[in-house]
Amino acid sequence: MPTYSSVERTEPPQVVEEGPAQQPEEEAMEDISKEPIPLAEDGSLPATAREIAFTRAVVDLLKFVRLTDFVPCDYNQDGVIDVLALNSRLSTGYGFSGIGNGVFTEGPSFDLPFRPAAAVPVSDSGNAVNGLFLVSAAGTVSIFYPLLEDDPSMTAKASSFSVFRVETADGPVFVVHGDGESFVHVYFLINGGLQDKGECPASRTSDVTDWYNGITTWDSLDAQEPFPLPPTGMEKTARIGDLNGDNIPDLIYYDSGKVIYLLSRDGEALMEEQTVSCYSKPAALRLADVDGNDFLDVLALMPSGTLEVYLVTPE
Repeated sequence: MPTYSSVERTEPPQVVEEGPAQQPEEEAMEDISKEPIPLAEDGSLPATAREIAFTRAVVDLLKFVRLTDFVPCDYNQDGVIDVLALNSRLSTGYGFSGIGNGVFTEGPSFDLPFRPAAAVPVSDSGNAVNGLFLVSAAGTVSIFYPLLEDDPSMTAKASSFSVFRVETADGPVFVVHGDGESFVHVYFLINGGLQDKGECPASRTSDVTDWYNGITTWDSLDAQEPFPLPPTGMEKTARIGDLNGDNIPDLIYYDSGKVIYLLSRDGEALMEEQTVSCYSKPAALRLADVDGNDFLDVLALMPSGTLEVYLVTPE
């Protein structure tokens, strides 16, 4: 899960009137008996969900290459999210530089270590780190840095893959699933390199909300706890992240011509639904703060080669 930022809440100052008048005894006792506001574990006040709105922009990427996936990252290290678009049949990453408002301009191309069957960002969705976690059609996994050209790699056995990035208290965990297999391969990111943690069982969920409930409680250190897989066909079109800034992950996914947002509200997960039109199924959905307002935006890569950007703004 992404790392969530808390929203600071300050209490209004109390006005004390001078004078001899005193509160009645019952009133004074009532004031004393008021329960304090419960605090979070770190002693801070609890975060409050913000009202949010969505603004859609469409960016033309490539017309001559059928893009199959993309990764938000900061390949030019300017502090603004860029996009590296991918095709599973080509060992080339096509760069598009962000200018900080949800618009991207054509940038450089990068030679990847192999043709990527699946990919996720190395950093969480709110960070602008330029690494990619890649999986090849042969099962090789690698961390690729477009500028640093660092390529620690390992090998797993499978033919077609999905890869998931799960945020834990100990850092990001990468989970690789080969189609048709009843297990996943787990990797930890430690000091910039991959540590192979071996296999654990996997179970396919039939409903996207069941997947949300499973992934947000999955224990990466328990090798016997099955890793919850999303419903078939939603490996790239269902994402989890905190859109409204209340420290509770939200669920975002594509279904039947719409991008659906199930948002947390009043301290409860998935209590509010919002939708925006998306007239064809995206090749992939991603979450990243592309306009720098500290709220995650939703990016949809369309098979036509365009990128639909749904900017999230607090109200």
